Amino acid sequence: MIHQSKHVTDSPGSSTISRLSIASLALIALCGGCSAQRTHYNEKHEIKNLTVVFLDEQSLHERWKQIVGTDAVRFQSYSNNAVPLLKTVKGFYDFASNTLYCQKWDFEVCGHELHHAALGRFHQE
Repeated sequence: MIHQSKHVTDSPGSSTISRLSIASLALIALCGGCSAQRTHYNEKHEIKNLTVVFLDEQSLHERWKQIVGTDAVRFQSYSNNAVPLLKTVKGFYDFASNTLYCQKWDFEVCGHELHHAALGRFHQE
């Protein structure tokens, strides 16, 4: 999984916008919650021989380079943006060895990679 590095600053009036956004979301939840159909599901995934390796950031980047062969931190430019974005590997799942690599307390990234272990590839990298 590759994440983009972003810096967000607060602009004047953002607290007013936040309050309006929260109020709007609450209203949508109250009005739409009753009429929306609920989708129930129960999926069971057994992942045999899954290995989970918790690594510090530097070791994670070294392991990525060793397995994938590219740098874990790189600039990526897009045709519609003159400023390149810094892309950093935060965790990854190696399909060949059935091994998940992430930092120990990064639940978001580890959970995302666990979904790859259970569901396979579901986005382009």
